[in-house]
Amino acid sequence: MPLNLFLLVISAAVFHAVWNFVARRASGNLAIFWWGMWVSCLMLTPWIIGIGIYQGLDAFLSMLGAGYGYIIATGIIHAFYFLLLGRAYEQGEISVVYPVARGSGIGITAFLGWQILDESITLMGLMGIVFISLGILSMGMAVIRNSGQMKQGFISALGVGATIVGYSLVDKLGVGIVHPVVYIGFMFVLTALIVTPVVALRFRKQLLGTAKTAWRSILLIGIGSAGTYLMILFALTTGPVSYIVALREFAVVIGALLGIVFMKEQLTPGKIGAILAITIGLICIKLG
Repeated sequence: MPLNLFLLVISAAVFHAVWNFVARRASGNLAIFWWGMWVSCLMLTPWIIGIGIYQGLDAFLSMLGAGYGYIIATGIIHAFYFLLLGRAYEQGEISVVYPVARGSGIGITAFLGWQILDESITLMGLMGIVFISLGILSMGMAVIRNSGQMKQGFISALGVGATIVGYSLVDKLGVGIVHPVVYIGFMFVLTALIVTPVVALRFRKQLLGTAKTAWRSILLIGIGSAGTYLMILFALTTGPVSYIVALREFAVVIGALLGIVFMKEQLTPGKIGAILAITIGLICIKLG
């Protein structure tokens, strides 16, 4: 993997961990996620307009016409992603939920990338994916012996992992047709619209109050989620999905450390071993 692509994905992973830490501190409040989605939309709108002007209206509409199916698919999948992520953070620690959510789909993504997208995986790259998968999943195994609420958080995190598999494969194809900025902008609009009925039922009387009291979290989540996702989409235009999805899981190391340092979550030998396994996996992927 080229160094510039490697650094882009690693940077996206760090920023992704930070905005997820903010989401966990807000206990996965879906209203904050919802406001954050609209912040993402506003942030991307000027860029989308600029791309439309640069390409010309006919070319812009032709691009959307060719790729709208992928935008719809990823918008629906991302709606489930945010719903499940909010539920997971209501019930579990970031040092457990985040690794499981981010890592549970790596092996499946790699396999489907090989089968569906005809991507090749070197032996070193395969070893990296295996190390990362084992390291991440081992972080969550202790949850099985914990309270029922923690188990529910673990199950929700696995659901998030399943959505990551889905949108990673869809996005790999979609950004080959639609400009990444346009793609992610329309995705956020569609996702926000799909989630709106759920937010209206649960938080209708709290939405304005949430915007006033949690505006810093809303801005960080909105800018962070759009920015990091955009970085990954640009990476997907040049690199293999199996390596990129695995490499971005460096975020789980940062996420676990943030939970341990700032939220006083327990640091166990199992978590230390998992972090080492992930680090070894990252090195294997870089060498591969």
